Amino acid sequence: MMTTTTDLPVFFGPEWAEAARVAADRGPSDELRATKLPTYWEWIDDARAGYDASWALVDTDLPAPDGGTGPAHLLLEWDGGRCTRAAIAGQEEAAAAHYVLSAPHDVWTELLSGADAGRLVMYRKIALQRGDVLQFFRGIYFVVESLAAIGRVPAVTS
Repeated sequence: MMTTTTDLPVFFGPEWAEAARVAADRGPSDELRATKLPTYWEWIDDARAGYDASWALVDTDLPAPDGGTGPAHLLLEWDGGRCTRAAIAGQEEAAAAHYVLSAPHDVWTELLSGADAGRLVMYRKIALQRGDVLQFFRGIYFVVESLAAIGRVPAVTS
């Protein structure tokens, strides 16, 4: 059966948020893991073990849901290395996130189109706006692979 754009969740919508949570929690497929050295994945698995933090991914061009102030945020909560919650929220709810990563809509669209998440972060297209920089970058490959997993979740972006 062929998937059409009408079958896809809306980017930064509630269904997409839950699909993004599931993808981030699941991590990469065995096929994708086979494309990189096992030590890379071991490092990520170690960084993920016991990981407790919350992320707010911000699309600076999308308005907050339900007329809230500021742009739309995808909140992701990590507990014990598991992504346990996802929600689309406004600026007020996202204020408590440990880390805030922001990018304009066209950059998020690039990620969904297969752009390398690591390069998007490295070149500050997806930028850490708030959070403990040292703690954040201690787990950067875990973050990048989680963003890549989110980027593989199809969505309608316009």
